[in-house]
Order: sequence, then C-alpha cells, then structure tokens
Amino acid sequence: MPMFDYICEVCETEHRAWRREKPPRFCCRACRKRGMAGQTTKRTKYVITPEMHIKIKQIYQTLTGNGEVRDLASELGFPRWKITRYAIAQGWIARQKKEPDWNERELRILSRSAHLCPERIQKNLKIAGFSRSVIGIVLKRKRMQFLSNLDGHSARSVAEGFGVDDKCITGWINKGYLKARRRGTNRTSHQGGDHWFIKDKWVRDFVVNYTAVVDFRKIDKYWITDLLAGGQEGTGPSKVVNINPSDSPDEDYGYEEQTRSEYDHMPEMQL
Repeated sequence: MPMFDYICEVCETEHRAWRREKPPRFCCRACRKRGMAGQTTKRTKYVITPEMHIKIKQIYQTLTGNGEVRDLASELGFPRWKITRYAIAQGWIARQKKEPDWNERELRILSRSAHLCPERIQKNLKIAGFSRSVIGIVLKRKRMQFLSNLDGHSARSVAEGFGVDDKCITGWINKGYLKARRRGTNRTSHQGGDHWFIKDKWVRDFVVNYTAVVDFRKIDKYWITDLLAGGQEGTGPSKVVNINPSDSPDEDYGYEEQTRSEYDHMPEMQL
C-alpha cells in the first residue's frame, strides 16, 4: 500500500497517509464535514442525464397506459420504479386515456346484468361488442344506483326472512321449489360456490305454490306481507302498527266483553 502526500482542501495543511489508490481529500472528520456541507455522500446508482430528462418528459406529456413507460425504462436500462419516481419528483402525472360515454345499449345491458359480478358484466358487454374496464363498470353501476334498485335478494337474506338456515334455501333451490340465478362470481366449491340471486317474483311464486313447505311461525310477517302485496308496485311497503300501545295499557278494545257476551244467551249444559 503506497503512501501519499496531500494537502487538505479545507485547512490547506500538508499531510501524509497510506492509501490504496489515491490520496484523501481531507485530513480529519471536522474538515471533511465542513468540506462536504450541502453535498450528498451517497452514491447515485441511476443517474438521469438531460437527454433522459427530455425523453421522460415527452412520455408523460403524451398518453400513457399502453406500456410506454415500461418500454422507455427498458430502453434506458433503468427499472420502471426509477422512471416513475423521477416523474413524480418533477411533478408530472401520467395521462390516461378517458373512456367514451356510455350509450343507451350499454346502459340496458348494465341494468339487466347489475346483479352479476363486474367480470361477468364485462364479458356480457364484450359479447355485445363493447369494451369496458372492471373499474369503469363498478363506478357506473354505483352512480346509476342499479344495485339499490335491484328487485331481488341473496340466498342469505331470503333465509333470514323465512327464519330458516341457508342450507334450507339451497335445498329448495336444488329441488326446484324456489327459482334462483347465479351471480357469476369466481367463488370455488370450497368457498361455498357462486352466490345466488333470487327475485321478489320468484319468492312470491314459491310461497303461493309451495305453501305447505313454508313454516309461517318462523317467517318475518312484515317482510312477507310487503312481498306478497307487491311492494312498491302493489299496495306499498307494509307499516308496523302497534295495536295495543304500551303507553295506554288500560285501554279496552271490547274484545273480552264481546267474547263473554257470545256465551251469555247459551243455555247451561247439563251433565
């Protein structure tokens, strides 16, 4: 290992030190701290040159989203995250291509398939010749309130209305008593299979046609009244009416007196 004679860049004093390749710049830590003030001591692995700066700026000022940033990173020999972070530091935002407005036919397909999963709706639109992203489908379905206007229930909500277990509803569906339709999700058999979608009309048909199967002691009477009456299309949603309010427990409706008066005129039975 050779010995070098050098002059400190800060205190400008002569020194001698053992070094492998070249002499040091400073004689001590204090001089090094003063000399490196405002400078970074970390080596930069990926250096952006002015030519690279212009290329990155041109990419981010045009439309992105088709692999332009990835191709530029491959051309420069940089990882993609380096290009993205540099653009964010410069205040550049990737411009994405905006999807066109929804037409009447697309909205009809979306309304008819609103109970399905977004991936299945995307396939239905693709069959009809339209291309929409999954995120665009979810946002449009939410903005149009198609989910809140669905005239149907899941198998679990129907089970809660009938006061039975989920497997009971599945059994009625498998036997053909209750009509249902799959939602088109990607759930496997180990996850319980695809979700069911049951319309109000199908529940009414089941109650009317298979009355012997239904246990009306467990059923939610307000829910079934609203369902059989037709909901908004029939007599409207049912209202809870308290026949004997708790604030007036002594109020008499004459039921007991009328019941007793029915037997007053009957002759006594002789044994």
